Amino acid sequence: MAPSRRKGSARVSAATTAARKQWKIGDLVLAKMKGFPAWPAMISEPEKWGFSSDRKKLLVYFYGTKQM
Repeated sequence: MAPSRRKGSARVSAATTAARKQWKIGDLVLAKMKGFPAWPAMISEPEKWGFSSDRKKLLVYFYGTKQM
């Protein structure tokens, strides 16, 4: 019989939550989007750019390309 969830999945989600709490507005990060290499970006405030705030998502401003 197959297990209902993968082993270690609780450990991964807890680590992700802890990492998210440590990022602050203005922090320099390497952000990755599907199909592109990791690129330097800055954590930004969604309200500054006219977006609504979402507690589960972070808005990043990519250096060089000036995209969000």
